[in-house]
Amino acid sequence: MTKAAATCGIPWRLENGGCAALPLPADDSIARVARAHVTGLLPALGLSVQDVDDITLMVSELATNVLQHATPADGAADPELWVYQRTDGRGRDELVVKAFDMFRGWRPQAPAGPMLEHGRGLEIIELLTQGRWGHHPSRSRLRTPAVRGKATWFALPLPRTARRIRHMWRTDEPHATRDLHALLLQRGIDDLTPGDELGISILSGHGDLTVWCESATFRWCARSGESGKLPIADITEVCEQLVRIWESMNDD
Repeated sequence: MTKAAATCGIPWRLENGGCAALPLPADDSIARVARAHVTGLLPALGLSVQDVDDITLMVSELATNVLQHATPADGAADPELWVYQRTDGRGRDELVVKAFDMFRGWRPQAPAGPMLEHGRGLEIIELLTQGRWGHHPSRSRLRTPAVRGKATWFALPLPRTARRIRHMWRTDEPHATRDLHALLLQRGIDDLTPGDELGISILSGHGDLTVWCESATFRWCARSGESGKLPIADITEVCEQLVRIWESMNDD
């Protein structure tokens, strides 16, 4: 159970709509460990054998990419693997897998030379996800205090036969706002203050970032001009988006 889960009294696991966050070793076993983690998680979603095989292959390549391009010589990278569900903006659910590392920059894989485990890296992810992958600034989930870095991710649509698990969240606005605040505190973002604005639950960041919660929906607007909205059921993705925005605005 995570620190935020203990704060909110909710076991935030993949099985009930949360994010599974798992540590990865910063050595040659990283791909094998990542595959084992995912193999243990995916049965909860009721996916097909082919879906599990594709996801496991891509997870291996994500982990390999971290080892090759984001691990310092002393191995002190503390990479993490995150798995959760979100909506894709078109009424369907998708599975999101992210590999976090502490190297903020982005170094694309070299086209030549042998790669660990499989050998084709991010090209495999590009092919299997039809371009649904990327990277963004983020903060760790497992370290206290949270550290800055980046997350490299991919997303795959879930078949309609897959189990839907995001409905377990508390959907009343005051509780949902407190839950989101706890998630952000866990990630080291403590500049947002809970409040009430004309009966609407809000998190206010002194003009840097404001989040409103009404009609079972989170809305946000940042000083960078970026805005967005997602249903409360997507609170894990809401937190990810807010952390990304916060880190982008505060990049050195």
